Amino acid sequence: MNKPDLKTDFRLHLSVLIIAIVAEIIGPKTLTVGTINIVFSPLIWSMLIMFALYMSPAKIVKKENADNANFMMGVALALLIAKLGVTSGSQLEEIKKAGLALVLQNFGNLGTIIISLPIALLLGLKRESIGMCHALSREANVGLIQDNYGAQSAEFRGVMAVYIIGTILGPIVMSVVSSIAISLGVVSPLAASMGTGAGSASMMTAGLSALIANHPDLEAQMTAFAGLSNLISSVIALPLGVFLGLPITEFLYRKFGGKERGKN
Repeated sequence: MNKPDLKTDFRLHLSVLIIAIVAEIIGPKTLTVGTINIVFSPLIWSMLIMFALYMSPAKIVKKENADNANFMMGVALALLIAKLGVTSGSQLEEIKKAGLALVLQNFGNLGTIIISLPIALLLGLKRESIGMCHALSREANVGLIQDNYGAQSAEFRGVMAVYIIGTILGPIVMSVVSSIAISLGVVSPLAASMGTGAGSASMMTAGLSALIANHPDLEAQMTAFAGLSNLISSVIALPLGVFLGLPITEFLYRKFGGKERGKN
C-alpha cells in the first residue's frame, strides 16, 4: 500500500486530534508511593493511547500513517525548539549562573557504560553491547556506530535496538525518573531539568512536564535549563562518543572478557 499524502491523511489527523483532546482531558496524574510523587503528563497518555491504536488488531493507525507522523513530529519539534529558545533568552542571567554545570553534567552520560555494560554481558550479549552501552544512543550515536562498524554489524544492531526502545519508552522512563529524583531530594529541580536535556526532545518534554507539575513556580527557569542542556547534549554527543564513549566501552568490554571484533 502506498503512503497516503500528508494533506489527505485524515485517518492520522483525526486520530491525533482526538487523542490530544483525550490526553488533555485526562490531564497530569500523580502516583504517590510513600514520599515519592510520580507525575504522568498528557504527553505520556497520548503516546500510550496512540501506541495501543497502532498495535491493535483493528489497525486504526497503520504503518503508512506512522511514516507521515514522523514528518509531523519534525514540524512539532521545530515549534518546540523555537519556544525553548525564547524561554532561554529570558533566563540568560540564571543560565549564566549555572556556568560550566550545564556542559559538565553531560559527561554523566558516560555513566551508562559503567552501569549497563556489565549487565549486558551478564545477559549474554556480545558485540551488540558496545552499540547499546556506549551512550544514550540517539541520532548522533547511531551515525557514529554505523560509520565505525557498518550497518550490518552487531554493534549497529545494538545501537538501533536501544534507539528504538528509547524512542518508545524513553519519555515514560524520563518522566518517572525525574519525579522520583526530586521527590527524594537527590537533586534540585533545576539540576533535574538539566538532566532531562539528554539530546532527545521527546524525553526532555516528558521529564520537564513532570518537573513543572511538581514545581510550577520554577517553570520558566526549568524550561530554559532543559532546553539549553538538550541543545548542548545534541552538540556534544558526537565528540563525547568518539573520544570517550566508544574507547572506554571497547576497553571495558575487553577487560570483562568480551571477544574482539569479528570473533563473536
